[in-house]
Amino acid sequence: KPRFPLKSSTPRVEVIRYHPERKRDLIGPGGTILRQISDRYQVSLDLSDDGKCLLHGQNADMVRKARSAIMDLVSDVVEGEIYEGTVLDIRDYGAVVELLRNKEGLLHVSEIIDEGNEEYDEEAKNHPMGNLGYVNDVLHVGQKIQVLCIKNDAVNGYIKLSQKQIVQQQKGLYQQ
Repeated sequence: KPRFPLKSSTPRVEVIRYHPERKRDLIGPGGTILRQISDRYQVSLDLSDDGKCLLHGQNADMVRKARSAIMDLVSDVVEGEIYEGTVLDIRDYGAVVELLRNKEGLLHVSEIIDEGNEEYDEEAKNHPMGNLGYVNDVLHVGQKIQVLCIKNDAVNGYIKLSQKQIVQQQKGLYQQ
């Protein structure tokens, strides 16, 4: 029977399962992503063709961070899930938000919530600088925001996001 808690010097091994087609996302061009993860988190990775990654490391915290980075690379965005994303770009029709390390989605201007105001109302529609001015007033590049994935078209790579529907779900006003 193992003793808990484990000593800090105990080597850690994690097994991560992923879809075998996502292996190329984990390796990257010429193995660059794989080497970056290995160097940044001081871990070694063993990949198999059947979608299994063995993650070895001496530091439990670094192994946990490496696992998170790997999951971001091989995971898919799921409709109905809430993500914490980072605003990458602001456009006149909304904002481009990074959800996972290699996944971006569109938060349309009509789905953006201004603090204290949950509706895209007349004030937003009549903003002196148009939609771009409204989006710039509410969001800024680099800002962390919570968004709900409301549509994921895997064929075209289109991901549609919403802030408004999170609030509506919390109030019980929106049913999927």
